[in-house]
Amino acid sequence: MSHNCIRTRLSQGSAVLAIILATTATAHAQEVAPADQPAADAVLTAGEAPESAADGADQGAASAEGSGGSDIVVTGTRIGASGFNAPTPVTVATSEKLKEAAPGNLADGLNQLPVFAGSIKSSNSLPTAANRNIGQNLLNLRGLGPTRTLVLLNGQRMVANNVLGSVDINVIPQGLVSRVDVVTGGASAAYGSDAVAGVVNFVLNTGLRGFKGELQSGISTFGDARQFSGSLAYGASTSDDTARFIVGIDAFDQKGIGPLKKTGRDFFDNGEGTIVIPNGTPRQFNARQVRSGQATYGGLITSGPLVGTQFLGNGATSAFNYGSPGASNYTWINGGDGAKGNLGLLPGQKRFSGYVRAEFDVNDRLTVYADGLYAQSHTDQAAFYNYATTALAQYTIFRDNAYLPAAVAARMDAAGITSFKLGRAESELPLDHNVAKTDVYRASVGLRGSFGDSWKYDAGYTFGQTDQFMANTNLAVARNAFAAADAVRDASGKIVCRSTLSGLDPGCTPRNLFGVQPVDKAISDYVTDDSFLNLRLRQQVFSANIRGNLGDSFQIAGPIAVAAGLEYRKESAFQTVDALSPTKNDFTGIRGAPVAINGVQGPFRFFNPLPFSGNYNIKEGYIEVGLPVLADSILGSLDLNGAVRHADYSTSGGVTTWKVGASWQLTDDLRLRGTVSQDVRAPNLQELFNPGLKTSGNVSYPGQGTLPTTTFLRGNPNLAPERARTLTVGAVYKPSWLPGLQASVDYYKIKVKDAIGFFSEERIISECFAGNAAQCAQLTVTGGTLVVNRGYVNLSQQTVAGIDFELSYKTDFAGGELSSRIIANHGLKNESVTPGSAPNVALGLPSAPKWGGLAQVDWKKGPFGLFVQERYLGPARQGVDKPWVDGIDIANGRIPAVFYTNLTAKYDLELGGGKQQVFLSVQNLFNRRIPFGAFGVSSSFASSYNAAYDVIGRYFTGGVRVSF
Repeated sequence: MSHNCIRTRLSQGSAVLAIILATTATAHAQEVAPADQPAADAVLTAGEAPESAADGADQGAASAEGSGGSDIVVTGTRIGASGFNAPTPVTVATSEKLKEAAPGNLADGLNQLPVFAGSIKSSNSLPTAANRNIGQNLLNLRGLGPTRTLVLLNGQRMVANNVLGSVDINVIPQGLVSRVDVVTGGASAAYGSDAVAGVVNFVLNTGLRGFKGELQSGISTFGDARQFSGSLAYGASTSDDTARFIVGIDAFDQKGIGPLKKTGRDFFDNGEGTIVIPNGTPRQFNARQVRSGQATYGGLITSGPLVGTQFLGNGATSAFNYGSPGASNYTWINGGDGAKGNLGLLPGQKRFSGYVRAEFDVNDRLTVYADGLYAQSHTDQAAFYNYATTALAQYTIFRDNAYLPAAVAARMDAAGITSFKLGRAESELPLDHNVAKTDVYRASVGLRGSFGDSWKYDAGYTFGQTDQFMANTNLAVARNAFAAADAVRDASGKIVCRSTLSGLDPGCTPRNLFGVQPVDKAISDYVTDDSFLNLRLRQQVFSANIRGNLGDSFQIAGPIAVAAGLEYRKESAFQTVDALSPTKNDFTGIRGAPVAINGVQGPFRFFNPLPFSGNYNIKEGYIEVGLPVLADSILGSLDLNGAVRHADYSTSGGVTTWKVGASWQLTDDLRLRGTVSQDVRAPNLQELFNPGLKTSGNVSYPGQGTLPTTTFLRGNPNLAPERARTLTVGAVYKPSWLPGLQASVDYYKIKVKDAIGFFSEERIISECFAGNAAQCAQLTVTGGTLVVNRGYVNLSQQTVAGIDFELSYKTDFAGGELSSRIIANHGLKNESVTPGSAPNVALGLPSAPKWGGLAQVDWKKGPFGLFVQERYLGPARQGVDKPWVDGIDIANGRIPAVFYTNLTAKYDLELGGGKQQVFLSVQNLFNRRIPFGAFGVSSSFASSYNAAYDVIGRYFTGGVRVSF
């Protein structure tokens, strides 16, 4: 596919976004919350009831079909809430509070909660198409990864938005979200696979009546990262309320920050990052000016007696300054003359989503409904140059090269050499762009009803589909790049590609690599092309549920509550790719091309996706029981809860999950709660079926030093589901002596067995040299380079443990209403163990800090309101193993604690018969920069930034909300 074709494809829909944003600016709206929904300003303590008209609701209860229904079902349990206290901790956040904390996106607000440390954000995701998450917001609960966090919409499973099986929060209709329920404990017995760390349920306001709209714009203190967003929603019903209808649309436009821009951020403009020195002391250190030690923009000789000679253009050369450490064998150096290793800082993105729902009461006992969702996102990130820095990408320059400066040719003759290696950062070629276009379709139809005195039922069908186009554009094609580099003169004296003299490579255009040279379009079109994929993910779900109680004839201290259901789900994937990516390198007739990758799949230096298809299905059923054992006794009230679910996977057979829990109201002030559960995560479509994902790097190999390495990661259809055992124990305290105060503390421990992963290259090599023939079969060493073939396996055990704290208080203050909230997490353990290896300890990394938390204060007086949030990220460290020793493993592996302050001021108006609110928000009020050392480590790029920290800086957002 041509570059222009890709740009055309990504530009489709921009006009629609512009129309939506313009329309939203004039919208008037009014929101009428249904009776069973929390008040608009409710911020709820984990596991506690919303203090609103829904006095019988507990744990932030939500209707399984949305907040508009009359039947209340607790997220985390399938049992109706009336008279039952669920034992599972649930944190509830209203959309209003999330927007005050982070106006740009609900996911940004959620990511500030300590339990979501390490989530993947649109602004911080590593910008390569190989990651399959460009521009996506993926929630990572408890640090166990997005694939172990189940995301629901109105209690129903969402179709995956990438091949890894996770859900992009950006597709949720932001303007219609009423609140978000976060279940911080295993919930597979209630909701099925993937709910290992917990469940995040986005509850829509299906009870909306009238119009509501929002328009806002934002800009950073550096004058970039501009955002524009808007939403419009409308809800109506017939006069007798037997038919109801809602519709909502959202639009978002964000300007990106590429790798070449001077932004005013010193860490980005200077190229701060982490440098690895194999076998060095220390072997890793943080640097203020990371530069390539193997490439300049004009070319650097990296081998032989002329090593360290750089080309300046016009035939001139000079000695290369290696900065520090000052040696020629390091990939990255601090300072010196090398090319910068920046990645793009922020992707440009346009998004649109629309949602529609209709309900009709056939009679007092039966309601039918249908809804539909469409979401589209376009992401384009200017990422990096083509880097010819490794042995697999550097050019071999021969003595007879037609463009070789005469002075260098003379030095080669004097040294008795006929060729040398040349490293370059290809600044003359177009920048690589990581682009993605995603379309998400979702539709469901169903019915819900009641019979008898207490029984409710629902049944439905949901169809979901994600169409994802992803590309790395302007990548160098190996054969073409090496052919164009070997420029010689033919018999007539014309400069040509040498291989064309043998009748090969018709259309090859020779290229001058010495100094920064102008490159015309014919050369760039020949040397580069686009590596892309088209992926279709499809989900179909049939479900039926029933719940109620057994009545007065079967009770202990109250009626026994029961819920049961059946579900069938099918997941499928079908992927096509560009014509070049599946092909193998063929260097026939090309001098100096790396022998090790000749005959190896993947002509591009990055990405190279392969076509694949696969599907699996799950048949499952569950039953859940709530037992009121004690009620208003001298020992208080005690509720027991138990659930069991059996699932039959077409790929791996049957597996059973279960949960038992207790909620003990000792006094009016104090309640104890606890659960034990067994949960599962099924392997996703990539882990099962992907034929190969190609990556490159450098790996130490016994007897041969550090070798440039190409690794292929392949799916395994024989994978079994992961199994997890979860324990939560906690207490909730609401003192009668201080109304408005409530507090909770919960201990949790999650132990995942048979965790799906893959052996590292180092581990495969180690076992091979220990005599493991199966591991040796995955290694091929040719011409000083290494090729590794590995697959996903059930291999490790991962354990996380910690304590959650939450405290909230509401009171009158200074003539207004004051509400405050503190949420904190103390990590006690986060490590994974692979048999035969030392534990990998993640606790203390930025994505799994030992301490994290936030404090919120909201004050309202009349029409004026002020919201302040202080977020804390505790001290962290670098390194993925046990803490590294300063001065030996790392020069300074400590990352200091960070505080981020967010401030929002708002003012309410009532004009023209409607309600309006204007607001101004400042995020990162004191412009805290990313701490020095909070960088990613990569063998390909030097400067990437840990997603736990803010890289944009102080950010201003202003807007207006209206209702009518």
